[in-house]
Order: sequence, then structure tokens, then C-alpha cells
Amino acid sequence: METERLIDLVRRAPVLDALRSTGGMDRRELERHLGVSKSTVHRFTRALRDEDLVERSAGEFVLTPLGEVSAETLAEFETTIETAWAVAPVLEAAAAHDVQFDVAAFANATVTTAEPGNPYRPVSRFMSLVNETETLRGLDPASINPLHLDEIYERIVDGMRTDAVFPPEVVEELLRTNPERAEHAFASGNLALRVHDDLPFGLTLCDDRVGVGVYGDETGLLRTYVDTDAPAAREWAEAVYTSYREEAAELTDHADLADLESVAALVGDT
Repeated sequence: METERLIDLVRRAPVLDALRSTGGMDRRELERHLGVSKSTVHRFTRALRDEDLVERSAGEFVLTPLGEVSAETLAEFETTIETAWAVAPVLEAAAAHDVQFDVAAFANATVTTAEPGNPYRPVSRFMSLVNETETLRGLDPASINPLHLDEIYERIVDGMRTDAVFPPEVVEELLRTNPERAEHAFASGNLALRVHDDLPFGLTLCDDRVGVGVYGDETGLLRTYVDTDAPAAREWAEAVYTSYREEAAELTDHADLADLESVAALVGDT
């Protein structure tokens, strides 16, 4: 299709969408629904009839079979574009690490972003999912927010099965600053950690939802968190998680952690 024809079709998409959702409308109904003049409706419907996308039936404009397909495709295109704009930070992070991000799978996702007056909105959304799940798997390139460290620790020792991949420096910080909680968490048998030197973004797989998070370069805080229960998104998340986990090293196998007494003691206890 020529570019100019495609642009014209996108401009007239509201007419196709209206007819698709209602099954048919007469001229006056289209005027009211679209909030446009009689001449505009006439111009749009005439152009769409010339393209064999719309026809008259019993005094109403209705979609032809080609019009049905075109209207559905345009609706999907609009949804994909809107989703891409909403998850732009995730797209950038994925592209920087050559990770294919399935935009369509996150079409109806919940997107939570940090705001000047409430910078903790994304992490609060993440924690709401943590509090509702019995298993937690994922990747996290940043330190756990200190405000929620106790809460996550309690969930683990109370039975939440957790399998996570962190950068080695994050694991080292956790072990040095919270040795007793780390010991108890490992001793519970509910915590497994691996390390990876180049994680693309935060990725969480809970019982019912999966989420992707991107952190601010300056603040280190979660600035965008996107989560959904869509099966296609879970399939994508499972594939990404499995790939990075298989590349990740055991704590005792990583050069920066292998000589730490705390690591040897924890692994020995488990």
C-alpha cells in the first residue's frame, strides 16, 4: 500500500472503528458520534466507499469484509503504538542489551511510573504483587529498596519461594549489611540466589502476573514498572528469565564472591 493511502486510512480510522463497534450507522449518527459536520462525514464515507471499505445497507453505512479486516488491523496498530509509548523506558533498556521485547504482549498492562510528588509509586506496585504471591522469580540489576527489605525478608522466611538473579555487587552488599537476615533467609530453604554481571532490567515472575521494571540512572529508584497477567507476556518473561538464569553463576563460582567467608558459610549451611 502506498504511504499516502495508508495515511489517509489512518485519518479515517475513527469512522471504521465506529462502524466496527456498532455494526452500522447512518449519516446523522456518525456526525454525532464523531462530533463532525455533515460535509466531513460525506467526504470520509465517500473515500472509504471508493476503497471498498464501506457500503450502504438499509440506510446505514456498514463495513465490507475488507473494511472489517482493515478496522481490526488499525485498532491493533493503535493499541501497539500506545503501548510502545507507555513502555518506552523498557524498550530502551531491552534494546541496549539486545533483548527482544514483545510490545503486543503488554498491550493491556498496568504501567506505573514515578512522579515528582510520589517517586515510590513503581516500587509500591511491585510490592503489592510480592504480597500476593507464593513464589517469586526474577532478575534485578539494582539493590533492594531499604524501605521494603524487611518486608521481603519476612515473606521469604514465611514461605515465599524466591529464586533471583542479581549483579554480584548487589549480593555482596546484601551479605555485608544484612548478614543475619541473609543467614535466616538461606536457612529457610526458600531463597536461591545467582549472580550475573549484565542484567538488562528488573523482571519479576509472580504466581499470577509478570512485571518489568526500569531504574533511574541518577536515583537508582524504580522509575517505571509494567505488569500484566497476559499469557503471551508470561511466555516472554519465562524465556528471558530462563536465559539469564542459565548464564548466571552460583555465588561460590563468581570471582568477586567466592572468597567471601559469608558466602562460603551460607552455601555450606544450605
